Amino acid sequence: MDTAERITLKAFQAPEEPELCTEFLQEHRKVLEDFGISHVSTNNEIWMHDPYTFVIVALHESLGMVGGIRLKLDQPGSPLPMAEAIRKLDPKVDAVLEELQPKGNGEVCGLWNAHRYNGNGIPVLLSQAVTAIAVPAGAKTMVCFVAHYTQKHPARNGFVVLDKVGDHGSFPSYPIPRINAIAMVNPDTMLLAHANAEHRHLLYSLRLRPEQTRTEKPGGLLLEVNYQIRLLSNVQDLYAYQQIEADRTEAVARAV
Repeated sequence: MDTAERITLKAFQAPEEPELCTEFLQEHRKVLEDFGISHVSTNNEIWMHDPYTFVIVALHESLGMVGGIRLKLDQPGSPLPMAEAIRKLDPKVDAVLEELQPKGNGEVCGLWNAHRYNGNGIPVLLSQAVTAIAVPAGAKTMVCFVAHYTQKHPARNGFVVLDKVGDHGSFPSYPIPRINAIAMVNPDTMLLAHANAEHRHLLYSLRLRPEQTRTEKPGGLLLEVNYQIRLLSNVQDLYAYQQIEADRTEAVARAV
């Protein structure tokens, strides 16, 4: 019988955990440097002090932090990193994101997986977890700007190509020649209509019970995953429950 390695996924608002944020930034930069990427719009320290940035880190029982991901809410005067990255390639991005902002939009960004722990499905776990916290964080829609080889992760969780920008959503040879970037959107993080059934069930489970332990095998290794993704912000939780109630009321009205 296989013995599961232990991983903890921990979610928090960026200013709450400055030491974890610093480690996230350092580890993320190592991964980017290994890929030959010296600068991307999300690779800065601004987000570490932003209360509208939510962070999820993957902590291994002996190897430390082996992965991370962020959710940045779109706020007036605080544009999404995606806008900065795409604007010089396609100025339409500002108008496209502006349409989503009133709904409560956020960007999934900064996904990384340490090379010392490659192949064990950490990006899968992080992509699931960040989608699960979208509603309590206040993001009724989410966008992301991903490398072509990671497109499958958001797609499983309800993201579709954002074809209003770029070449039908694609940005060839960006940020380096061997990578094609893809713009994607999750148009309804509440209902997750574009997620496959298995992932939708898992995401609802994580949303209803954000503190739980599951045995999973997202890569080639059996993992005991301890989810600690309950958000502590009462304001954001209140927003989420208001949205849930509004959606429930609307659904009842349509059924009458």
